Amino acid sequence: MNDWFVIVEETSGTGEGRQWRVTSVSPAGESEEQAQEIALRTAHEYQPEHPWSPRRRQILRTAVPGSFVIAVEGRTATFYFRVSTAQQIYDGPDTGQTVTR
Repeated sequence: MNDWFVIVEETSGTGEGRQWRVTSVSPAGESEEQAQEIALRTAHEYQPEHPWSPRRRQILRTAVPGSFVIAVEGRTATFYFRVSTAQQIYDGPDTGQTVTR
């Protein structure tokens, strides 16, 4: 069972339709240490939707263990994405019904 996950958040879409959203949730093993290693590797290797022509990548480790903010410089602008770890603490049963807000 995967208790830990790596989450990627980034700017998605184009023009007025751009929004910040979660674009990836990936299993990262059973230990926090393993998840942090995968998060750092993801910070180095993940190819965000923007920019289309990346020229430079800067990785910042936040004060939260396993969390990084990455700046990717493109030809005309710099875009950011965040990589973080999360531990699953609950996984409810499938009721077979649609969950509504």
